[in-house]
Amino acid sequence: MCDNRCMQRAIQASLITVLLLMPVVASALTQAELSQQINDLLAKIQLLQQQIGTGTGTTVTSGTTIPAAGSCPQIGRVLKPGSTGADVTRLQQFLALDPSVYPEKNISGYYGALTEAAVKRFQCKNKIVCDGDGGSTGYGVTGPRTAAILSLQCPGGGTGLPSTSQVSGFIKVTPTSGVSPLNVLVEATVNTAHVCGAGVYQIDFGDGSSPANVSVSASGCNEVQQAFSHTYTNAGTYAVLLRSGTHQVSATVTVTQGTSIPTASDSFTGSPTSGNSPLTVTFSGLVNSSGACNAGPYSLNFGDGQSANISLAGCNATNFSVPHTYSTSGTFTARLYRGNPAVNIGSVSVNAGGSVSSSGGAFSVTTNGSALAVKGIFDLSSSCARYDLDWGDNTAHASQSEGSCTAGSVGKEVTHTYPGAGSYTLTLKRGASLQSSDTAGVTIVQ
Repeated sequence: MCDNRCMQRAIQASLITVLLLMPVVASALTQAELSQQINDLLAKIQLLQQQIGTGTGTTVTSGTTIPAAGSCPQIGRVLKPGSTGADVTRLQQFLALDPSVYPEKNISGYYGALTEAAVKRFQCKNKIVCDGDGGSTGYGVTGPRTAAILSLQCPGGGTGLPSTSQVSGFIKVTPTSGVSPLNVLVEATVNTAHVCGAGVYQIDFGDGSSPANVSVSASGCNEVQQAFSHTYTNAGTYAVLLRSGTHQVSATVTVTQGTSIPTASDSFTGSPTSGNSPLTVTFSGLVNSSGACNAGPYSLNFGDGQSANISLAGCNATNFSVPHTYSTSGTFTARLYRGNPAVNIGSVSVNAGGSVSSSGGAFSVTTNGSALAVKGIFDLSSSCARYDLDWGDNTAHASQSEGSCTAGSVGKEVTHTYPGAGSYTLTLKRGASLQSSDTAGVTIVQ
């Protein structure tokens, strides 16, 4: 009949068999597969050690130093040169307990040349691997087999095994960089150690928003997978944390300010949009509808050579109201701009008609269905009264000679197309000797 010592030797033999079955080349597997192998192996070790009723001071080879309680590395991923994080710090603290392995005792959280050399000494001392390199044999890399031996040397034979109060899993974040607003997918896989017991994991997105939870049921001993969608609206570097209790794993998301302009809800109107000059129009609307902290600048161009800036209320959407007076008659296009270089968000057309006090009657200018076309509207004392209309662009005048006809005031409409954008002054003369003269201004925006 096998006694406790006999049983212990049998269990250790089983452990060695398990370790020998682990792949030698870490690069042959994905990060997720390696993490799964590490956690599965740790779970097997714990189960086997529970069978012999003891685990404290478990050794793999003679002469191995047993670290102090609470110093287990708790490694759940492959660590190699260039790795950083709390698990690297724990690994360095563990290795520093043995001066023959890590005499430098440099606890930096960065897996550099000193840490790689210490891992190689640990691997040689425990007969894991003692030649080759990280890519071919895993020499100097803390992979599944090395993590398992580290766990065996912890007090309790691996009490650093993930439990319901410790992280046992990993997260995958895609994409990890982009311009704002950036939508990312966070895929969490938890309880990869297959611990049987209820637990709650929390995902903190790092931007002050409400965390998300992943629950493990009390009766479930399997891993749980859950995906979350999250949008980062502002530029910055964010740490996405998967945590349980005081333990955590993380991923970094970098968001840069996008060049696109959120114009979906930014808008403005003008009132009134027509009337005789001088015409005062009040422009109002909503800007920075997305609530960005670095929005703007916003400005209004009134279309008559004048403009005004719009002040924002910090990082909040802002309502504005800006009055403007058109002192000359004409058709004007007021535009709302955002950004530098400026992007046109919207426009409002304003028709300021002319009003004259001479005996000739009213005179106004309106658009005529085209960006370059206008219509001159004026009164004549009779249908055959003389007039001369100078469009102000050095083109042929619109005119009519004095004739004999029945008297009676009539309205006259004359159209004209300008050769290009610009501001023009129209001059209308009326009467038998063209004694009445009126002017009106118009700005053409192509």
